[in-house]
Amino acid sequence: MSFVHFIARRILRPEEADKRSLSRPIVVIAVLGIVVGMAVMILTVGITRGFQREVRAKVTGAGGHLQITALWQSDPKETPRIPIDQSFYPWLDTVPGVAHIQIYATKPGIIETDQEIQGVVVKGVGTDHDWTFMQEHLVSGRVPVIGDPDRSIDLLLSRYLADRLRIQVDDTITVYLIKGRDDIRPRKFHVSGIYETGIEQIDHQLVLIDIGHLQRFSQWGLKAEIRVGELEQGRYVEIEGLAFGGDRKYTLEWPGRELEGRGPHRIDLWGEHRSHAPNGTPGSMIDTARITLVVHDEDRTIPDTAWVQFVPMARDTQNMPLTAEDLKVVRGGSGGSHTKYVGGFEVTLDRYEDLMRLDDLVYEKYLPTELRSTSVRDRFPELFTWLQLLDKNVVVVIILMIIVSIINMTSALLILILERTSMIGILKALGSSNEAIRRIFLVDAAYSLGVGILLGDLLGIGIAWVQQRFGLVKLPVETYYVDRVVVDLDLWPILLLNAGTLLVCVAALVLPSMLVSRIAPAKAIRFE
Repeated sequence: MSFVHFIARRILRPEEADKRSLSRPIVVIAVLGIVVGMAVMILTVGITRGFQREVRAKVTGAGGHLQITALWQSDPKETPRIPIDQSFYPWLDTVPGVAHIQIYATKPGIIETDQEIQGVVVKGVGTDHDWTFMQEHLVSGRVPVIGDPDRSIDLLLSRYLADRLRIQVDDTITVYLIKGRDDIRPRKFHVSGIYETGIEQIDHQLVLIDIGHLQRFSQWGLKAEIRVGELEQGRYVEIEGLAFGGDRKYTLEWPGRELEGRGPHRIDLWGEHRSHAPNGTPGSMIDTARITLVVHDEDRTIPDTAWVQFVPMARDTQNMPLTAEDLKVVRGGSGGSHTKYVGGFEVTLDRYEDLMRLDDLVYEKYLPTELRSTSVRDRFPELFTWLQLLDKNVVVVIILMIIVSIINMTSALLILILERTSMIGILKALGSSNEAIRRIFLVDAAYSLGVGILLGDLLGIGIAWVQQRFGLVKLPVETYYVDRVVVDLDLWPILLLNAGTLLVCVAALVLPSMLVSRIAPAKAIRFE
């Protein structure tokens, strides 16, 4: 053991006769100050990190880290259509850092009850929707069943809306979906569940339904239908092409038929087959080929197809004329191209820290020119600006705690030096240099700091663990977005706090330790 460390340890562990010295309680008080300051710094960092993590998890859980929408979207409450058939969907979740991708669409709406009305944002989700977040924040009921025709009217809304509108689980409510300024249509929905996130921007307006309702209501795709008239003269049927959705500037095609436009068109059920039948009789030569209609529009909407087929009810169709009972009209088609459009895609990442990097990567590498990506920071700028301000508060608290620690340790060091004036004089008389004596007191200070830091770690981590385990400190969720104090402890921040506090405090004590050089050996020994 070196001379400096030997003397420093003897000072920290005085003989029984010296235990009544003035410096001992001062050092204990300084160490206690370090303990409290260290615990406060650990809790400040842990609580701030936990709060930021929890709030970020809520806003990203409700809408993903990234949202991919049409470039021309102007209203954040309403998503224009984009084709679901994209080069990045659904395999984008295979990109490192991307956890999940899902479809969605939004429309403004109005909920009406007997007592109140409330404007909302209606969000449609598909069968690929990840319900983990909503399951965690479900207050009562269940999440909607998506894609099941028997439960297609399920709706999920927040506790705020439920309380305001006096709605309970299993109630049937009317939601008016809004398209433009004039197109407002009511829909009946069954309230399957109630959620609460604590985020005002979400709870005050967001309701979730099956995306199919918005796809059909918005008429994003085309819908082709064939109207079939009554049987005439036992052999003729009138058909007419009908089209819905799109931009309403339709082009109707009848592949394989010499028909043009909407019609109506008169169809001979025997067609050309009658002339080839034996003895000129129709036999069983009814034209059973499908009559197909394909609808296009000028906006290049994905076309839709419908068809009809006339099938004999019996093999013996020799009778002329035919009757309606002799034929069966079979219908089919693609069912409309509205299901091939969505409002956008939500992308969830593995880590929030990769947000900016993956936002740039997705936009530059995977998106076509007509699409854009919007990060959660862009969707909630005020919220994330506020979260960034919390980092400044953490810095202020840490600086204040370090300043207090420096003041405490400086006071303790000066008193320790003054109390050991005679010892300093003797050491100088024996040939010790000022630098060696200064190191003795700096080592004492470092030892005291180390003890205080370790005890502060134990105190801070212990309080944080109790809060994590039992959640003793509650918060009003409508004010703080969380219902209890959330603590996020990590090893590296604690180690950095320990190392930074020790180095800064010891460095700050170099100046007061220079008092040693001003003590003259002769006066110090005579003082003793």
